[in-house]
Amino acid sequence: MDIKLSKNFTLQECQYSEYAKKHNLDNTLPLLWYPNARNLANNVLEPIRKRYGAFSPLSWFRSCKVNKGIGGSQTSDHMIGAAADICIAGVNNMELAEWCVKNLKFKQVIFEKNWVHLSFVEGDNRQQVLHKTKDGYGIGLC
Repeated sequence: MDIKLSKNFTLQECQYSEYAKKHNLDNTLPLLWYPNARNLANNVLEPIRKRYGAFSPLSWFRSCKVNKGIGGSQTSDHMIGAAADICIAGVNNMELAEWCVKNLKFKQVIFEKNWVHLSFVEGDNRQQVLHKTKDGYGIGLC
C-alpha cells in the first residue's frame, strides 16, 4: 500500500522519476522532507486537482543525483519535496499557470512552456511568478 501525502496524491507519485529509473538511481524521499511534500500536495496540487481533475506530476521530488543528472538548479525546491512540474491533458499550460497565480499561495509559479513548475515552502511563499526564456528566466508569465 502506498503512503498518502494528501487525499489524492501518494508518496509513489512524489518519488517517481523516469530519469532515476533509466539510470538506476535511488529517488527515495527522506523522512525529513515528508512535511514539504505534504504541504505541496495539500496547498497546491489538491486545489489544482479540484479545479481541473485528475493528474500526476511529471516531476516532484528529485534526489541530489537525479537533480544533477537532469541539470536542475543546485537550490531546487524539488530536492526537498517542495516543488512539482505539472501539465494536465487538455489544459493549456498558460491557462493553468494563470489560474495558479490567481488562486494559490505559493513560493514560485514558473511557466516553462511544456509544463508549469510550482513550489510551496512554509514560511517562504513569496508568490514569485516567472517564465522560461532562451537565456534563463523573466519576471511574470510572459
